[in-house]
Amino acid sequence: MQRRKVTRFGFVMPSRDRVQGIITGVGATIVVMVLIVIGLLLLPQDRQQAVDTQPQLSQAAFEVSVDRTELNAIVEKYLNDDPSLKNKFRFEMTKTGMMVYGTYKLLGQNVDFGMKMTPEVTKHGGILLHADSVAVGQLPLPVKYVMGYIGNMMNLPDWLNINTSKQTILIDLGKTPKVNDIRFKAVTIDPAQNKFVFRGGFTR
Repeated sequence: MQRRKVTRFGFVMPSRDRVQGIITGVGATIVVMVLIVIGLLLLPQDRQQAVDTQPQLSQAAFEVSVDRTELNAIVEKYLNDDPSLKNKFRFEMTKTGMMVYGTYKLLGQNVDFGMKMTPEVTKHGGILLHADSVAVGQLPLPVKYVMGYIGNMMNLPDWLNINTSKQTILIDLGKTPKVNDIRFKAVTIDPAQNKFVFRGGFTR
């Protein structure tokens, strides 16, 4: 057995095999990160801008106000569980804005990503999310390239649109699944005040 070297301070030096293993692991991680960046840079980035649909609600429309917990329960049931979105995206409202989580395959491996986004109500009552930052695994990457990759590689539902140039995600509430045959549009989205107001009604 090879004797382990001891430094002047009393520390045992790792074996040559262990040192080589550490170097190999670090090198492989760097190579994977470089390949991710290259793959993002080579993808086409242009996405057609979409305009959200204006729901035509009946005169018997009503307003409903919910808090963050109630909103996330609704989002989980009617958006995150949509078969066309499930296992691709997951939305979650936080105290500071909307988080978008997801997983996609890259080089045969599942890679998790997370985007921090600021929500805005559109003139037609949709929700427009402005990307503030994004991380793939533990690596922060440029928002534009990551959104371009997701938009080009994922088959998204028609109520969800990614605009790479503006770094936004549009949730078109005029096309989202109905809630008990009722369509909703956003009136107020204020995460800081924990206030979320929607107008609902049967579509005409």
